[in-house]
Amino acid sequence: MEFWDNVEELRAAQHTSYRWISQKTGLPETTISSMRNSGTEPRVSDAIKLASALGTTVEFLCTKTRIPHDSYYEKYNCLKTALSKMLETY
Repeated sequence: MEFWDNVEELRAAQHTSYRWISQKTGLPETTISSMRNSGTEPRVSDAIKLASALGTTVEFLCTKTRIPHDSYYEKYNCLKTALSKMLETY
């Protein structure tokens, strides 16, 4: 289930829904839900779509290992922190 745990972590951190992921990937929401609930890992082509929608790599979703060119998530966290600090001052 590591794949879906990692998808869930990124989805929650980015405040997105599985409906949004479905729209971005073109995969039916019921298919995503079924795979997630059963712990079935997706086909490679679907894993690539999921990773792309979440702004990460298939490697991260499968192993939670960040590779050097996967900086989207780090940039996202920096931006999120900066925006939170800005909003606190207003």
